[in-house]
Amino acid sequence: MKFVNFLFHIYQPPVQEFDMLAKIVRESYEPLTRKIREASGLKFTLNINYSLVELLHDPFPQILENIRAAHDEGILELTETGAYHPIFPLIPYEEVERQIRLNHEGNQRLLTAEFNPQGVFSPELAFTGNLASQLKSLGYQWTIADDGNLDYYGIEVPFDTVYCQDELGVLLRSNHWSNRFANNDNNWVHGQEFVEELLASMKQWMGDQDGYLIIALDGETFGHHQHKYSEVFLSEMFAAFDQHKDEIRTAHLAEIFHHFKQVTQFIPPGSWSTDRADIDNRDYFSWWKSHKNPIHTLQWQFCDLVLDNVRRLNDKNLNGDMDKALYSCQFWWANYWKFDKPENSQEIYKGAFNLMRILQKAWVMTGNDDDIGKGEKLFRELVTAIENKRHLLENR
Repeated sequence: MKFVNFLFHIYQPPVQEFDMLAKIVRESYEPLTRKIREASGLKFTLNINYSLVELLHDPFPQILENIRAAHDEGILELTETGAYHPIFPLIPYEEVERQIRLNHEGNQRLLTAEFNPQGVFSPELAFTGNLASQLKSLGYQWTIADDGNLDYYGIEVPFDTVYCQDELGVLLRSNHWSNRFANNDNNWVHGQEFVEELLASMKQWMGDQDGYLIIALDGETFGHHQHKYSEVFLSEMFAAFDQHKDEIRTAHLAEIFHHFKQVTQFIPPGSWSTDRADIDNRDYFSWWKSHKNPIHTLQWQFCDLVLDNVRRLNDKNLNGDMDKALYSCQFWWANYWKFDKPENSQEIYKGAFNLMRILQKAWVMTGNDDDIGKGEKLFRELVTAIENKRHLLENR
């Protein structure tokens, strides 16, 4: 039997504007979650950060109801993650554990009381060996990483075994198949064309052996990022999986983890965006913290200063503000590949001004002139770096 897992990752930052959220709900979340709910007999995995659950809870309860019903019916498997989508390897250990706890408690409260995942989706599939041991210590059985960099280290991509590091299962996303969806790098007009090509490729790779393949990508790909992958495409794809169920079966990640032999294997650090140049430069998380990017350097110096001030105060409201302020998008927009338009600076400013507001609140409570002075200096340097970049873009 050939097993395929589809992992849909859906997330919006806590600063997302309502009009954009409503657009994504209309184009993607509503048809996607409804079609999954209707897909009796199939199995899928969903990662939804508590950040998005909070945003959907009051204005769009039907999305959460679709997820809840599909989970109750055994169609959907849910994964653990960080509540506000921080990049786990880039924040302190205690912050990783805090974000996981907030996500767990929040999703149990607002999504489903049955939220009790076996595995963890690290935002952007950012992985390091240290993270594996930490997740294992928290009681989780597996996580997900990307297979795109294995070849660089001479590691074979598995199909009939599950790699483990520090006794934690590390299930590997197919970079090739996932990115064919994400990058629209294909000729699939209909969902059944994809399923037939996937099945033929798995047979060629695996022969007659049992094997598996994992396709993990942003759920927003379907209908929002890629309009061609609409409700019609999803219906065709799900129907084709049902039609070929004697040869290929959709499966939860937990099912794959328990079905296949587990073997110990080093998994290199990286994310689902890490490329060869990043590995050569040991810049594994360059989209969020590149040592070659001066804006990233200032962002993280400022973030670390504010984080230290807030956690020392241990004020409930301020802690909550800081939890949300660790969201990854502010760093993502500042990477060289995304900060290619002057208007993108506004997304970077959202994070910077939010952090400044939090630091000012902390200063009112402590009167610590040294740290507010350091923060204001870093903030000015960050604004200057952003404006210099924006100026270059406007005048190129």
